[in-house]
Amino acid sequence: MLSGGLKLVRVRINLRLVLIRVDLHVHSSASPDCSIEPKRVAGRCRQLGLSPVFLTDHDTIAGALQLRVGGERVVAGEEVMTTEGELIGLFLKRPIQRGLTPKETALEIRAQGGLVYLEHPYDPFRRHLSEASIEALADLIDIVEVFNARSEEQANRRAEDLCSILGAAPGAGSDAHSLKAIGYPYVEMEDFEGAQDFLAKLRDSKIVKRRHNLVILADAMLGKMRRR
Repeated sequence: MLSGGLKLVRVRINLRLVLIRVDLHVHSSASPDCSIEPKRVAGRCRQLGLSPVFLTDHDTIAGALQLRVGGERVVAGEEVMTTEGELIGLFLKRPIQRGLTPKETALEIRAQGGLVYLEHPYDPFRRHLSEASIEALADLIDIVEVFNARSEEQANRRAEDLCSILGAAPGAGSDAHSLKAIGYPYVEMEDFEGAQDFLAKLRDSKIVKRRHNLVILADAMLGKMRRR
C-alpha cells in the first residue's frame, strides 16, 4: 500500500515537470509589415519546440485562424492600434476593431474572454501607450511584456517595474517579423488549458532572455522593405 502511494506521488510530480516553450509576440504576413506566411511561422515554431503558436498580427487574427483551420495549436492574438498606441489581446475569438480608445479595446478583449497584454510599454521607437493611458487601464491589464527582444535594456527594466506595480503576470516575446527572430526570447511554463489557466501558470513561468542580434534585425528590416 505504501509503495503504491509513493508511486502515485512520483507520477504526479513528473506530470508537473512537463513544460512547454512559447513566444508570446510573433507576426506573420497577415501583418502589413511582415512577409512570412503563417504556415512558415508555425513550421519555424515546431522546429524550435515552441507550442502553441502565439500569433499577434497587427489589427487582424486572420493568420491565426488560418493556422487553426490547418490543425495547428494556436493562440489567436492581435496587436491592436488604439487611439493612443498599441495593445495586444490574446485568446481572441474575433478581431478587435482598430481606432478604439485603449479602455474600449481592453474591454472588447475581456468581453471575448481574452487577456489584455501590454507590450513594449516604454520603447520610445514603438507605438506604446502613454503612462496616463496605462494608469487608466491598470485594473484591466493581465500581462505586461517585461522583455521584448527589440527593446533596449532600460525599457525592459522599466517594464519589469511596471509589471510588479500592477500585479500583472510577466510576459516576453520576440516581436518577430522574420523567421530568424522567432524564439528570441521564449517563456518556459507548464502546459495550460484556456486563457485563465494560462494566466495563472504564466505567473510561475521562466523567461529565457535573448535579444535579437544585428543580423536578425537587418533581416527583419529587409523583409519590411520587400513587403512595401
